Amino acid sequence: MAVNEFTTAIRLNPNYLEAYGNRGVAYRKLGQYQRAIQDYDEAIQLDPNRAFFYDSRSIAYHKLGQDEKADADKAKACSLDKQYC
Repeated sequence: MAVNEFTTAIRLNPNYLEAYGNRGVAYRKLGQYQRAIQDYDEAIQLDPNRAFFYDSRSIAYHKLGQDEKADADKAKACSLDKQYC
């Protein structure tokens, strides 16, 4: 399972940005939106200028019905990279 592989990678390197982002995507695809958000939070803490993480977190927030947070993240993603507008 991808989640386990990304978790192992994070244990080996707690600053492995892409592992947090990819595990977040895996959790989101499994419908585990809160866990996905936690991973996107970690990724954003490591690199606050990566639009992908804000855009992905906005999707998870939307799935949880937290539309204000989703809209704020979508706007942040758009401000960082116009492809997310």
